[in-house]
Amino acid sequence: MKSQAHEIMHKDLTAVTEKDRVEDALHVLYNQRLSGLPVVKDDWVLVGFLSENDILQAAFPTYLEFLAESSFLESNEGGLVQRLSSVANRTVGELMNTHPNFVEPTSSLVTVADMMIRKRIKRLPVVENGRLVGIIDRGAFFEHMMEKRNHEEND
Repeated sequence: MKSQAHEIMHKDLTAVTEKDRVEDALHVLYNQRLSGLPVVKDDWVLVGFLSENDILQAAFPTYLEFLAESSFLESNEGGLVQRLSSVANRTVGELMNTHPNFVEPTSSLVTVADMMIRKRIKRLPVVENGRLVGIIDRGAFFEHMMEKRNHEEND
């Protein structure tokens, strides 16, 4: 029998809301060693996803800003720290991806793997009827595959 997403998803969910400050989201990411967080509203309805990359991109100058600020070319670390501080005071809703990738609980693990590879996703929300019900990270995926392999070898 083929495995489905609900078999490997974590049900102990950590999420933030659109109104939370980015600084608070950063504390959650750091303390729980996560690379991204689902963004939910009432009743755990998934409305977005905030990744470390989203935060870093918001703090780093755009290409045009980079060219305009020749001083930044001199490795202006203070400027980057200042930009990151200003990003920390923004809301999650301002930086989140408003069209998050997700799978349904009955999605095959081939679908999960394909999405993780093609879209470079480390943490993939599992959504049922619009509501967040779980999350799959790469570690859980590989752990399941290794267990399945060991089980098949012993049969």
